[in-house]
Formats: sequence, C-alpha cells, structure tokens
Amino acid sequence: MKKIFCLIPIIFCGQVLLSQDIILSEYIKEYNRKEEIATDNMAKFRNNPDDIVLFENAIESFKEIFKMNIPENRIRTHYSTYAYLLSLSGDFVQSIEYYDLAFDSKLMTAKQFENWYDVKEVFEKNPFLYDEKKTEYYEKSNYNYTARERELLMEVTEIFTADQFARNYYIKYPESKNCSKNIIMYADSISMVKWVELMKKYPEYSNPLEIYPMANLAISRHIFTAYPDFWLTYFEPTARKLLLTGEYHPLAYARTYDRCMITSGKAEYSYYGEWDNDGKNVNPDSEAVDKRRVNLGLPLLKDKPSNEGKFFITY
Repeated sequence: MKKIFCLIPIIFCGQVLLSQDIILSEYIKEYNRKEEIATDNMAKFRNNPDDIVLFENAIESFKEIFKMNIPENRIRTHYSTYAYLLSLSGDFVQSIEYYDLAFDSKLMTAKQFENWYDVKEVFEKNPFLYDEKKTEYYEKSNYNYTARERELLMEVTEIFTADQFARNYYIKYPESKNCSKNIIMYADSISMVKWVELMKKYPEYSNPLEIYPMANLAISRHIFTAYPDFWLTYFEPTARKLLLTGEYHPLAYARTYDRCMITSGKAEYSYYGEWDNDGKNVNPDSEAVDKRRVNLGLPLLKDKPSNEGKFFITY
C-alpha cells in the first residue's frame, strides 16, 4: 500500500555543544526575577479578579519591570497586559498609551483589542475612548505593515493555515489516526522547509514567524517538539546570544535545551535540570547542574518551583 505522504528531508548538521556555560549578568537576572513575579501575580489576579490586594500586587510588579532598561523585544510582550491593568485602575489615558505600543509593535491586532479579556466592559466608564481606539486600530490595520512585512505575513499565514488544517483533521477524524498522523508529518515537513526559506529570505528577523505571534506559538510548539534537531540547529545559537542581552527567557531556554538534547539522543542527562523525561534522565551530578542554574539566574534544584500551568515552546 502506498504512503500518502512524502517527507521532505532536512539535514541537521553538527552537534550542539556548550563550549562554555552561559553566564547572565546580575542585572538581567534581576529583570528575569521581577518578570517572573509579575507574571505570577497576574495569574493569581486573573484567578481571583475581585481581590484588590492581588490586583495591586500585579500592577505594582509590572511597574517594576517597566522601570528596567531591557531591550524592547523582550519588554514589549507585556504592553497589552499592563495596559489592561491600567484600565482596571481607571487610568484610561496611560492604558491607551500602552495599547498603542502593543499595536504599533504588532503584538496586538485590532481584533485582539476588541476581544482580549473583558476590555469593552472595563472601558464602560469611557466608552467613547474605547470605540475611538477600536476604530483607529481597524483603520490603521490597512497600513500598519510595510509592503515587505505584508508579504512575510501572507507567507507565514499560509504555513499556519496548513499547520492548523492538519491538526484539525486529526481532531475531526479520530477514527483515521494513521492517516491523520501522516498528514501532520507531511505538513510539518513542509513547514520546516518553508521556515528555513523564510529565514534566508528575511535575514532581518531572528525568527520570521514572530510577525504573526499566534502562528509562531503554534508552529514552534509542533516543530520543536517533534523535531528537536530543528531547534538545536536553527534557533539554539541565536537563543544563547539573546539570553545574554535579556531578550530570551532563561527558564524557557533551559527547558527547551534539556528536552531537545535528550529527545534528539545528543545527551543522556538533563543539563539544566528543567526537563528530565519524568525522572528517566536525571543528571547524577546535581552540583554541576546547580552551578549552571545559578549562572542563568534559576533557583537551585532543591528550590525549583513546579512548572504546572506554565506554557513552553515544547510539550
């Protein structure tokens, strides 16, 4: 019986080895620590929206991270969340300033402004401002991207559409899982080839999929999990550099590095102690692991918090 798919080969060259451990500056470690506090406080508040103390903790912790001098590529991911908190506090003017920053940096669309959280309800005290900004964002959507950015966005959208089609088919027709898996594998192989082509075509982007955040999130999860060598070859070297400038999250890096090295067969043990295959690949040299964790600003193994509920780019 003929196979219905044909995987396009991707050759991964070389082995990722850390010639020297990554050591972050104390300033970047401090930012990462404050960002973790802000993210945790926001999660607690969202689970208890009537708790005024949790709300005050959340907004104050975000104020702290915005005081720090960190590259915008990292800090901008929090613009819309902080804007939402400001609107809840009644500071609609400053809230809109941060919504504008999120929109201008292309991390929030007009549709997302309209639908995110309960923004419309929050703006009930100033509905005219809400309607004005919503209209403005939709109008600006037509020219918020350059011609080159629009071209890239269309190409990424095509990849994302194929990715979602394969996943939706798998969910819709569970009785034909073998066929569905073949379709997913075929879609992933095409995604990897096109992703590499986009990196060559748009060298100004460390990751061209970032122009469409939802697409980047979904495709990264699918590809990096199924094909760890892809992350190790094309993204680990860049991630290492971005860590040093504060533009990459150390916990995400440590977990992804551990998982990709182990699942690709390049390592027997967890390097950072963030992913050990449910205990099957625990590193016996805990002292060395703790030293690496300290260099990244991560807590010691004995103090490592649970990652339950946290979202990573690999499953």
